Amino acid sequence: MSNSAAPGPGFKTPLEMFYQWEAQMPDQTWLRHFSGGAWVGITWAAAGALARRLAAGIQAMGLEKGDKLGIFATNSPEWIISDIASMMAGMVTVPIYTTMPMDKVKYVAEHSDMRAVIVGSGICLEVLRSELPSGVLIVGLPGVDSSATDQHWDSLISQNAPLDGNPLRDPQDLWTIVYTSGTTGMPKGVMHSFATLPYSASAIPIYTGANEQGRLFSYLPLAHVAERVLVELQSIYSGASIGFNGSKDSFTDDLREVRPTFFLAVPRIWTNLKTGIVAQMGNEAWQKLLENPERSAEIGKSVLASMGLEAVSFAFSGAAPIAADDIRAWRALGMPLYEGFGQSEMMSGTLNVPGKDKIGSVGCCFTQFGGELSISNIGEILLRAPGAMVGYYKEPEKTKEAFLDGWVRTGDKGRIDEDGFLFITGRVKEIFKTAKGKYVAPGPIEKLFEVSPHVDQLCLVGSGRPQTLMLVNMTAASATIAKELVTRELEQQRQRVNDNLEAHERISHVIICAEPWTMENRLLTHTLKILRDDVEKNHQPSIESCMQGASGTTVVWE
Repeated sequence: MSNSAAPGPGFKTPLEMFYQWEAQMPDQTWLRHFSGGAWVGITWAAAGALARRLAAGIQAMGLEKGDKLGIFATNSPEWIISDIASMMAGMVTVPIYTTMPMDKVKYVAEHSDMRAVIVGSGICLEVLRSELPSGVLIVGLPGVDSSATDQHWDSLISQNAPLDGNPLRDPQDLWTIVYTSGTTGMPKGVMHSFATLPYSASAIPIYTGANEQGRLFSYLPLAHVAERVLVELQSIYSGASIGFNGSKDSFTDDLREVRPTFFLAVPRIWTNLKTGIVAQMGNEAWQKLLENPERSAEIGKSVLASMGLEAVSFAFSGAAPIAADDIRAWRALGMPLYEGFGQSEMMSGTLNVPGKDKIGSVGCCFTQFGGELSISNIGEILLRAPGAMVGYYKEPEKTKEAFLDGWVRTGDKGRIDEDGFLFITGRVKEIFKTAKGKYVAPGPIEKLFEVSPHVDQLCLVGSGRPQTLMLVNMTAASATIAKELVTRELEQQRQRVNDNLEAHERISHVIICAEPWTMENRLLTHTLKILRDDVEKNHQPSIESCMQGASGTTVVWE
């Protein structure tokens, strides 16, 4: 194993924690979802009974200890119960994004040596069957046509006696293989044992304050390591319940029903929520939230309550930078929003917490749980902790490259200030050189520019060119505003940002793109990361036109 140390004394695996809550509060609702026209709750005891029957059914299918079991479904109680059953049965869980292109689904199934896959509704089983390696069994969840599957949840639950007792797993057993987004090729399989990622997760409730009365809201894909740790595992380590979002259309209603005490969102979600507020109060009023704290707090009570967020005691933003002014504005409304940093390979990263917080940073290291933070001689952020991955599945050379003397190489560049707070300054591989021979890190510049209320997506380009250019997709609200006004305000934003940049970094043009970057047009990964090289190639004609001076203006509409 590649991680630097063993978990501390008293650590319990997720299975041990599940059994603890099952015994202590068997009749307390753990998982809630909307089904059959009403909200339905599943207790800890009921979830345990289902998991034991499913585990027995998985074993009866011929799977043996250490075999790989995929879960290819949207978030639901059955997703988490399937994960618990996989642990009980001795399997290795391999989550698959439902948004992942089928060629990558095929790759994950083949690369992981998958023996069976649990599939939810909305997946075309005929296409899936044609892509899966021969012999991979398909298990349908409730709502999936049983005639198109090899086995079905309903029959596995009804026809198998539950496993006896409380099966345990060795902490060093392989627990899961999490496949990365694959921004530079096919995804890599990140291996975690029962003592790596779960150990990182066991610390989370200490910082968030989650407990048996807590409520978590699950809507980001459980195939993503952040949702898996901050929702599923946080629940298992704290005893908090989980409420599930049924669909995009029911998001606001579901959020108001669950009323979470902890809320996880990526910056784009915070932007979307902010857009709804700004549409009601106006952008000027949003910007003035910081000027009158008492008035802001009063407004915030009703605003947050209208969204179902008034009970949140800790909110987290990660995966990408969020504008510092937006954090301040959310906090002025009463939302305790904090940034942190982690990745699939190492979730024992950094975190801002009440009393130890610096806006603009991603916080301090988890030193209480064996975490260490350093910066390499090329400026790369290095992390070391017991929660580090075991390695990449079947990729010994890539595993070797990922570590430097026991430290995980994050691929991000950063700096640590005098108080121990980490500031991310860009990606090692995203840094490009302009025609002037000067290097540019796009991340910090994008963070400065995204403060504009018109910006939904953005990507700085300029490799080999005299000057940088900013590609932008507008928010839905800005699309309804007069073109001249948007042009003028984006030009003002370009000038404001340029005033804070060195000469070689300054943005020559802002290009407003005709279509957003999506998974469907292959410009976003299934984890919503921008495929920078592909985005730049896609907008090559506009970039060339700007460089030749054909547009005659610095803000160009495609």
